[in-house]
Amino acid sequence: MKKLINVSLTLILALAISLLGIGEASATELHVALYPYVPRLEQFQTAIQAEWQKVQPEVPLNFVPAEDWDGGYSNNPPENADVYVFDAMFFDYFRSQNWLEPIQASEINNLEDFVEYAIDGVKVGQEYYAIPQLGCANILFYHKEDAAIANATNLDQIQNALSSCTYTSEIPPDIRGMMLDMAGGTTNATLYLDIAHSLTGQYPFLLPENESQLNSQAIDNMQELLGMASYENATDQDDSIKSYQRADWFSDGWGRALMGYTEAMSNMSENTRQNIGFKVMPLSDQDQSYPEVFYADVIGVNTTSEERGTRDLAVKLANTMAASTTMIASIGADASHPYPQYLMATRPTIFQTLEKSFPLYGDMFRLIQGQNIIMFKVNDQSRSWLNTMKNSIRENAREDYSCGCDYPAIEPILNNTYAPWICGDTCADHGGWNGQWSNAYPAAQETSVCGCNACPLP
Repeated sequence: MKKLINVSLTLILALAISLLGIGEASATELHVALYPYVPRLEQFQTAIQAEWQKVQPEVPLNFVPAEDWDGGYSNNPPENADVYVFDAMFFDYFRSQNWLEPIQASEINNLEDFVEYAIDGVKVGQEYYAIPQLGCANILFYHKEDAAIANATNLDQIQNALSSCTYTSEIPPDIRGMMLDMAGGTTNATLYLDIAHSLTGQYPFLLPENESQLNSQAIDNMQELLGMASYENATDQDDSIKSYQRADWFSDGWGRALMGYTEAMSNMSENTRQNIGFKVMPLSDQDQSYPEVFYADVIGVNTTSEERGTRDLAVKLANTMAASTTMIASIGADASHPYPQYLMATRPTIFQTLEKSFPLYGDMFRLIQGQNIIMFKVNDQSRSWLNTMKNSIRENAREDYSCGCDYPAIEPILNNTYAPWICGDTCADHGGWNGQWSNAYPAAQETSVCGCNACPLP
């Protein structure tokens, strides 16, 4: 009799919960890991939260802290993350590890509203293993009245316009030379693959297994890029050098050109943006008949969501995150910033909407329209290949750098009379003095500097 009473109470309680609407959905929360390397990450969280409230208000979102997810470069997707955004270079590797839930075409909202390279890049057979969110490419920024750079169509012409060894300081002393980031191992490895593709057109990328298999011309082109900048500008990994610091310097009038991603424009002044030109950076002297390579950040649904019973909700969330309205709110102007993040979209409708208020988005869209583009993806050995080769590629790119570097002088230099002996002593252990010195900002910031022939290798 007692057992019957307990069963009856259980049934009554279940019925009451059902009637009150306190079902499984309300007890569920979704965990989201966003790609962390964007100018304003909080804006993404705010926009996604707001749009998700309209779609599924009874299911709260829990955002994985940025320090716990690096976009896939070193970390595996958190097991508790139902949805995560990652660099598509690891697409094949993540799929081989069964970390990406397949999604049917019928489950993707506005499937026709994606740029071709982005949606084709996440499709395998008849299924999709991610939903595109952001794109990017190596972009060359310059002052739009600079005809020599504007008209250059290959790397040799860019080098002829900018010259090499025009400065040796971290920051160019005036409007000369180029600035770029060649500091990180992964940055160098991906740049190498991009250059090798521009030379050969080979795709999927050919992955050298050791140093002897490196494409020597691709390494030469990397060294040429480094020579158009300075060793210190391109390789400095000091914590004070923020992700978009070079864009700040360019906006302040230092340097003639900047190689980076479109979002660098978010760190430039409005006056600079009004007078800027940009294009996909030519990385070789080959006929540009090969497809351009664009990077992408894509939204994956974790296979662990199936085990938790949140798979369908996770697909709905991935669609919400990739929706035009959400992305416009994520990357456009917000209450704190009257300008967008200038991140590259993967839906034409996003470009078209943002262009109405921010014409540069029209220029960005034209980089894609009518172009033959492929998504930057490395095969399922991407993680192990990077770990094996990235440092070797970086060291080869820096080898035999001949432009010299600035070093703090052992004491202040009053004038040319004192420079030879002060710089001679300063550069004694750094390949000797190259005849250059400065007391002027930005080359000299706290003390005089001497140009020495040798640069520090990693």
